[in-house]
This record gives sequence, structure tokens and C-alpha cells, in this order.
Amino acid sequence: MRNIRSRFRDAILSEGKNGITDIQKSSKAANSGFMLAGQFIGKGSLFVSMKFLSRYLSDGDFGGLLFSIALGQIYLILSDLGVSLVINMRSSVQSTDTQELLSTSFTLRAILCLLGFPLLMLAGYLLHLPSERMLVLGIIGISVVFESFAEMIYSIFRAREKMIYESICRISMGIVGLTTVLLLIQLKMDLTAIAAAYVIRTLAATIIAILCLRRIGFSILPSIDIGKVKELLISSLPIGIMGLVTVVHQRADNILIRQMLGENAVAAWQECLKIIELMLLMVVPTLLPGALFPSLCRAFRNGGYQRQTGNMARIFIGLAVMLSLSVLSAGNRFLRFIWGSEYLRDISSSEMQLCLFLCIGGLALVYLWNILITALLALNKVRVVVPVTTTALILVIGGNLLLMPVIGLPSVGIFYVAGNLLIVVCYWIFLKWRGYSLPIWREAAISILVSIPAFAAVLLIRSLPFLPALVLPVLIYIPFWWFSGGGRAIREVFPHKIE
Repeated sequence: MRNIRSRFRDAILSEGKNGITDIQKSSKAANSGFMLAGQFIGKGSLFVSMKFLSRYLSDGDFGGLLFSIALGQIYLILSDLGVSLVINMRSSVQSTDTQELLSTSFTLRAILCLLGFPLLMLAGYLLHLPSERMLVLGIIGISVVFESFAEMIYSIFRAREKMIYESICRISMGIVGLTTVLLLIQLKMDLTAIAAAYVIRTLAATIIAILCLRRIGFSILPSIDIGKVKELLISSLPIGIMGLVTVVHQRADNILIRQMLGENAVAAWQECLKIIELMLLMVVPTLLPGALFPSLCRAFRNGGYQRQTGNMARIFIGLAVMLSLSVLSAGNRFLRFIWGSEYLRDISSSEMQLCLFLCIGGLALVYLWNILITALLALNKVRVVVPVTTTALILVIGGNLLLMPVIGLPSVGIFYVAGNLLIVVCYWIFLKWRGYSLPIWREAAISILVSIPAFAAVLLIRSLPFLPALVLPVLIYIPFWWFSGGGRAIREVFPHKIE
């Protein structure tokens, strides 16, 4: 663990051959653009396929599919356990060992996938999933295996600064997945066949990733050196535990919703959450901890971290405010436009609206959360993550167990906000205690305060047709935000020239 931390610190903070110079090279606009394109087209295609499936599948089937995907995301982290990040770090520092590291990682990942799959199915059994849902869960689990190996290869692309190949894989996965879903809908296939589309999309991405890997001179060959496999596991385990606790915190509410409110409620909650996840793609992982990470490391080194993190907070909270203005002005038409006329899933309209607004509040906090976690990574002070996230997980589970039977689905939104707020506050206090006071609250407050005229205008605009009601509040807000410091923040965070 100390060895990994030492290498990580040397890789991002030193001025030597493998230090700041390499970080500056990795922030090329082309690589950031490739990452952005891959994430948006890949995840955007997945979002569009969900939009079609929400109209095609019944409430129960749609909720069952989304629930299996949520469990699958936990399995994805379990099958990785931080290995991808360790590969990225080590390969960036010592590129001559990349093939050996890749082979060791392949063996370890195969072991983790084989051990994790029975745990995934056991979770389904303990949650009393019926046989047809267990089959869907198993199919999603297979798709996760392919995705896990693809993510391993992506870490090599990032270390070698070949993000174009990752972009190609993600775009191909999105297009193949959307095409397959549309074909299966046209053929009127059932949920099991729809789940198989996820296997097809991740298999396609994995095959393309292997071909691209060979193009840069590497191959997939398992290692039989058990000692090296064990060493890699020990090195990656602390990072893996951090990631596992984080994703469990993010997905535990889906389990509670299904057990207490049913699969239709899972579908309703996920409809709100998917909109937020699409907005998160504008920041994670493309900007944080991607393109903006090197400049943030330098800001902590030269003392300019307060201005840098403040500018980030001003920009990202502005994005969250823009989404909230559109949602408030468009009203129920916003959800109906995306998910179809059956978007309520037997949940009342007022409950759905409240859940969506709580999700937007959570989005603003998750933006701040990512600024703080990136700061912790830059300072190599990530030990605080596991206890804080575990505390937030306990809050989410305990709070929902008490409140969900009383108020229903809005309870999930309330504790989605509360859990993320707890994490943000704890990280901010921890950094301040360590001597780093980040002005994120002040900058976020300014982005919110200058939105008052736009929110006032919503009262007059929301009676307009859908498109004007969706766009006009944002157009009113942008000048106020820009001239109050938002424009300056953008110019400083995204300079025309690479530093």
C-alpha cells in the first residue's frame, strides 16, 4: 500500500521525468475530446435505448431490468477491486512493465469475476428474485464480465495516452447496444432477450478493445505467476474497497425500493436518476478526475488551489441550476418527453416531481463531491473516503428503513441528498483540518443566488409550449451567471492554451 501511494504521489507531483511534465502532456485537448466523445456517444446511446425500453417494457419488467443493472454495477466494482487504477498508475510510471502487468491483471480479473459471479446470483436469491428475474440477472452478470475486461484494457489506453481507442470502443458499444435493442423491440422479444443486448454490446466493445490493444503492441496473455497476482491484489485492494463502498452507497437504495415498494418504484426512481447520470457525464470522468486533474495537482503545489476549486464549483453548480430551471419550467412534460406517457409507474405525479428535484439537488452535491475527492487524490489523502462513505451508507439505509414506509419514494430522494451532503461536508472539513480551505460553498452560493431572476421568470414561462418553456429560463440565467464571474471561471479553468 505504501509503495502504491509513493508511486502515485511521485507520478503526479514530482518535477522529474515521470512527474509534472508527463501530466502536462496527458492533458492534451485531443485526448480530452476523445474521452468526452466516447462517454457522450456511448452513454448517450445507452440512455436513448432506455428511452425506447421504457415505452416497450411493462412497469415491472422495466424496473426489473434496471434493478439487475444496478446489482451488476456493484459486481463490476467487485470484479475490478481497484486493479484498473493500479494498472494506469504503474504503467504511466514504468511503461516497460506494461505487458507483464497486463498479463497479471488478466489472471487476477478472471479470478475476481469467477468468485464474484456466484455472489451476484446469491444476492438475487437472498432478495427472493423469481426464476425469470434470476435469469436476467445472470445475463447482465455475463455482460459485466466482458465490460470488466474492457475497462482493464482502457486503463492501458489511458496510461499510454491513446484515448482515441477507448473512445472508439465506447462509441461502438453504444451504437451496437442501441441497434440491438431497436432490433429486439421490432421483433417483439421478451425481457430475457433484451438483457442479452447488454452482453452483445459489451462483447463488441471488448473485441474492439483487444484489437486496438494489439495495435499498440500488447496482447492478452494470462500470467501463471501466483506471487505477482497476489502482490497486485494486495496493492489494489485498498482502492478497491474504497470503490466498492462508494458504489454500494450509490446503489443500496435500489434494493430497499424493490423490497419495500416494488419494481415499478425502482423504474420510477431510476427514471429520475438516469437524467442526473447523463448530466454527470459532463464532469465525470472526462473532467474530474480526467482533463482537469493535472491542473488541480499543480494548483495544490503552487498555492492556487482555492481559485481553481472555486472556479470549478462556480461552473458545475451553474450546470445543476440550468437543469433545475428547465425541469421546473417544463414540469411533468419533461419526464413525459423522455420516458413516455407511462412515466409515472403507478407513482403520483407530485411524488415523481419531488424525487426529480431532490435528484437535481443531489446532482449539485455530487459535483462538489467530485471536486473534493479529486482534491483528496491530488493530495494523496484518500484514507478518509471509506469511513465517511460507510457512515453515509448507514444513514441512507437506516433513514429509508424508517421513512420509506411513511412517505414512500420521496424518502429515497431525501436521503440521496442527505447522504451526499454528509460526504461533501466531511471531506470539506477534513481538508480544512489538513490546512486546505476550499471556497466551494461561497462559489456555489453565488451561482445559485444569481438564478433568482430566472426562477422568477419561470412563473410566467411554464405556461408556454414545451420547447420554449424548457429553454428560455436557461437563456435568462446564463447572462447573470456569466457576468457575475461564471465567464471568468470558464476562461481560467479551460484556458485557450495548455498550461
